[in-house]
Parts: sequence; C-alpha cells; structure tokens
Amino acid sequence: MDLFFLVLILFNIIQIDGSLESCRQTFGSHKYDLNQLSDLTILGTDGLFRYALTPCGLVPTNTCGKNTQPFERGMTSCQERIEGTKFESPMGFLDGYGKSPNLQFSENPLGPGTGIVMNMRNAFCNGGPRLVKVTFICDKNIKKPTTMSISEKPTCQFTITIKAAEACPLTKDLTGGAIFIIILFVLIIVYAVSGVLYNRFKHKESGLALLPHVSFWLHLGGLTLNGCKFTWNCIHSCSRQTSTSSTTYESV
Repeated sequence: MDLFFLVLILFNIIQIDGSLESCRQTFGSHKYDLNQLSDLTILGTDGLFRYALTPCGLVPTNTCGKNTQPFERGMTSCQERIEGTKFESPMGFLDGYGKSPNLQFSENPLGPGTGIVMNMRNAFCNGGPRLVKVTFICDKNIKKPTTMSISEKPTCQFTITIKAAEACPLTKDLTGGAIFIIILFVLIIVYAVSGVLYNRFKHKESGLALLPHVSFWLHLGGLTLNGCKFTWNCIHSCSRQTSTSSTTYESV
C-alpha cells in the first residue's frame, strides 16, 4: 500500500511526454516540431471524398465515416466517401504501429525556414502503395489550423497543403521555467549580498554571522529532514487506516 501512494505521488509530479520523436526535425539551423499540431484534426475535401488528418497523432475515428469493420490501429489520416458518409480507407499511419515505411520528413523546398514536408507511404490504394505528401507551410498568421487543401493527381498520389504558425521553425525564446529559475537565482544573489552588507555595516558582524538569517539556514537541513519524516508518517498512517478499513469490511 505504501508503494501505491508513492507511485500515485510520482504520477502526479512527472509529466509523461507522449509526443512523436520523428516529428521533431532539424534542417540546418532550423528546428521544427509538428507535435504542436497533434491535438488538432484538420479537414479537407476534393468534392468526392472528405479527408481528416491529425499530424503526429491518432486521427479520431469519428471523423472517418461509418465503418462496418474495426478501424486499423495507428491511423493518422483517413479518407471518407461523402456520399453515404462511409469510411473509404486509411491515408497513413504513425510510426510504431507495424506499418512501413516510417514517416519521412524534409524541409520545404520553397527555402530554409519556410516549413516542413511529411511523406506517408504506408497505406494502400487500389491494391498498390499510396503516396501522401503533406506540405506544412510556415504562416505566423494562422494558428491551430482546421482546414487543408488536398488533391489527387495522378491516382493514389495525394498532395496536401497546410498553412500554420506551428510549421514555423522553433524560436529560441526562454521558456517560463527558465525565466522562473533566472529570477529566482537573481533574487537569491540580491538577498545574500544585501544581507551580508547590512550585517557588516549595520551590525558590525563578521565571519559566519555576516550571512542573513544564519540560524535559519543552519537549521534548514534538520527542518527538511523533519518535514520528510512527517510526510512519510502521514502516508504510512493513511495506508494503515485504509488496510484496517478493508479488513473490517471483509469481516462483516
């Protein structure tokens, strides 16, 4: 039971990264991450069929039309016949679902920093291979796109174009966590320096007594240890109460 509580605590602390590593690509000095689009379902149509694509994620099967058979696992894109809203076929699969070849990426041929191209060739069309070329064009004015343009020419070769700010190279801006650490570090330095100067010139202290709140810092280790012991005792006590309650119910 103690192990259960520890696992529960760790599960809430650790954030699991479920993104697709192959969707992070670097070309020259430009880094792209299409995982930023993995929570979207982007739709397009050519008049006869409707298409749904979830870049670097699993496409929701409720956007693929009605199907009398179970959907194949790992679909990232699908084709639906508009007449009758019937599922037609998969357009492509994510890596790791037993389909080959894996997704292939290249930088947009329009030039460095203009976007990224994803090629899917692991689904079938009329008994042969299906080629789907998805060009993500960097457009900072379009965030979280919902539509895409698509055409099939020649047969079984599809060209998809999506404009999105998420298709632009990643910027080197500081993250919120990095900013917090920098601010915290600066505050610690200001606190220490100002405290030392205050104790030196105001109270004429010297040696270890120069440190601000020196008694607190000297006892910090012991206080931390006591806090850990208190937390562990609380968890242990809760687990015992749970076990006792379960035993009581079983005996009744």
